[in-house]
Amino acid sequence: MTEERKPFRGDEIKKIKSIKSLKTPMINLFRTYPVYQWYGIIETYFKGELGNEVVDILDKDGLIKIKPNTRPRVYRLTPKGIDFAISMINLEHSERILKYSNQMRLFTILIIIFGGSTLLISGLAFYFQFFK
Repeated sequence: MTEERKPFRGDEIKKIKSIKSLKTPMINLFRTYPVYQWYGIIETYFKGELGNEVVDILDKDGLIKIKPNTRPRVYRLTPKGIDFAISMINLEHSERILKYSNQMRLFTILIIIFGGSTLLISGLAFYFQFFK
């Protein structure tokens, strides 16, 4: 890309908007593979000149293949692009599973706290009823 981009640490990937913007068109291209060739899908998610740069980078990296001498530029996924699209789908599912896992962890902690407090209250009631 022509302009200088701010570098990010690896754990800050959620702050990078281009990953999120690229995920949707790549998954859409994957859904129609191998029958269709498309134009303008990636460019719509990246406004202006950035869209053409992203298409050039994806072509250079081998994720899509641009059909030569076509205007507008027609492209389709390559095997490497399919791997990338599947990785994006897995990323989406793993984010969902992580959210669900965190909810289950909280639910488990609450059950332990309520169960422990119930056991404590029952024990105290038993003690005061029979031993006092």
